[in-house]
Amino acid sequence: MPTATFLPGYRKAVVPSGTTILDAARAAGLPMNVVCGGQGKCGKCLVFIKDGTVSFDIEDCRRFFSNNEIASGACLACRATIVGDVRVEVPAESLIQEQKILVEIPGMKEVPLKPAVWKYEVHLTPPSLDDTTPDLARLLEGIEGQEGPPPNRIYAPLEVLCYLPQVLRRSGWHVTGTVALVPGGYRLLNVDEGDTTGRLYGAAVDLGTTTVVAYIRSLTDGRVLATASNYNRQISCGEDILSRVNFARKSGLSRLQQLAAESINESLKSASDAGGIDLEEIFEVVIAGNTVMTHLLLGIDPSYMIAEPYIPVVRRMLSTAAGRIGIAAHRNAGVYTFPAVSNFIGGDIIADILASGMADRDEVSLMVDIGTNFEAVLGNRDWMLSCAGAAGPALEGGEVLFGMRANPGAIERVRIDADTLTPSYSTINGIRPRGICGSGLIDLIAELIRACVIDRTGQINLEIDHPRVRKGPYHPEFVVAWKKETSIGKDIVITENDIRNLIMSKAAIHGACMTLLDAAGLTPRDIGRIYFSGAFGNYLNKENAITIGLIPEVPLERVENIGNGAITGANIALVNRERRKALDGIALRITYIELNTEPSFMDRYTSSCFLPHTDLALFPHVQQMLEACRARQG
Repeated sequence: MPTATFLPGYRKAVVPSGTTILDAARAAGLPMNVVCGGQGKCGKCLVFIKDGTVSFDIEDCRRFFSNNEIASGACLACRATIVGDVRVEVPAESLIQEQKILVEIPGMKEVPLKPAVWKYEVHLTPPSLDDTTPDLARLLEGIEGQEGPPPNRIYAPLEVLCYLPQVLRRSGWHVTGTVALVPGGYRLLNVDEGDTTGRLYGAAVDLGTTTVVAYIRSLTDGRVLATASNYNRQISCGEDILSRVNFARKSGLSRLQQLAAESINESLKSASDAGGIDLEEIFEVVIAGNTVMTHLLLGIDPSYMIAEPYIPVVRRMLSTAAGRIGIAAHRNAGVYTFPAVSNFIGGDIIADILASGMADRDEVSLMVDIGTNFEAVLGNRDWMLSCAGAAGPALEGGEVLFGMRANPGAIERVRIDADTLTPSYSTINGIRPRGICGSGLIDLIAELIRACVIDRTGQINLEIDHPRVRKGPYHPEFVVAWKKETSIGKDIVITENDIRNLIMSKAAIHGACMTLLDAAGLTPRDIGRIYFSGAFGNYLNKENAITIGLIPEVPLERVENIGNGAITGANIALVNRERRKALDGIALRITYIELNTEPSFMDRYTSSCFLPHTDLALFPHVQQMLEACRARQG
């Protein structure tokens, strides 16, 4: 079989002939940046063939690369197949780099500390001929004496019973018992020598498709002790959910389960090291993830979720012991996963709802979580409607010529002087720009329409006599950063085709929101609050989101970024057992609307394929801005 050697690190992979360079790179342990999931649409997996035999369509490459780059061996890793031994150079920008991962919990409301696990310090009377109470009964009676649960409600696992007599006698009958509330009663998790009541910890985890975030909290006072984040190692088996399910179907389920556990453990280890905490003293882990991620973590086959009639194995909240699925905590620690509504509205969205508080209020709220896919939930304490769809990769930098993830060098904020058309921008980490991430793209389109550079269809006005407005090799384009300003040796531009792709992405989201409102018999005026969740929403300029018609127009003070709602919800469920108990009820209250079968969705989508919409009456403030733009043009 051919050997693929990847430069500059000289990593190697032996693969069958016909394997794509992308798959070979993954086999060699290289985290390739494939925003479109390897479909040849984003152009982000640039590699250079240094020598060897590969097969690819050179015309595919001309859409993304210059003639000079192609002459140097440029091709798409996802489209080029290996025929014989090959050496491939992988530029740094083609690898997943340190991403701006959202770990903070902005504005997490005060949540009463009511954990589901406790420690009880007990001083027991040693047995004697006059008192022959068994060791377990003696311990449980002591726990009850410290205001713990009654002995007949506590289950003691065999492994605890096996070491219990030695611990009791070595400690001089002074021990600490750890007890957790579990479905059906209580469980004795551990018995320590002496007093360890001050060392009781729990972990909240956001298991995302791309990233993992973990918090470690004290369950004695609720303090956050440490946080950490890292990439989900499952990326090596597929960039997106569909590719991972297909990998699982090809005897890869156990590997994906292992990688999910390893990804969580990496975050837990980093956080525990930072906080000076022994992982063995983490006695509860609450995990929020989408439906597929939850199935994969628990080793449950997700195959039937991607074929009609699209059925998951389970939707309710599940619990298991950390040791059973390889989570780095005490082996008896309870691991809890959030419930789901459907294949597409998973535990991460239930966590968003918990974080927003929309399920506790009478006013109608709209919650939107945006990534490559989007989810939207409309409702209040009495009812909720939900839907999900493909936003397309444009909002994450895919299918945009100079789009990129939220990595260092990405332009994340943009302003344009309407008189001079001079942009001002900021980049992640403050370094020279390499491309534009999703929040920067939203800003850019809003600023271009305010400056009258584009019309409501996204067409660039080439009649403007300005060096930044020009006819590009394939499409009209606007120069955001000149070559001398960038770190890539090229002008960074946005093309008319990029703008069209972004309009289609935003139209899917706005159309979905309007479909939910139609189903509820409501209008945008009835929305009391709109929540953005997720990293994309957290860094989004809400005024610009309304300007381009990403969401319905409401007063700006009603739009709130809740940050990483999944990790916030997981933290709430960790520290408050009553909130956790309510999760299944929230999930059951939500009705899922399948957009593909909803007759009104396509009409709503088509109407949203304008900036901001075909019906400007839905966007009165944007309409005023457009009229001012026309007045400036004369």
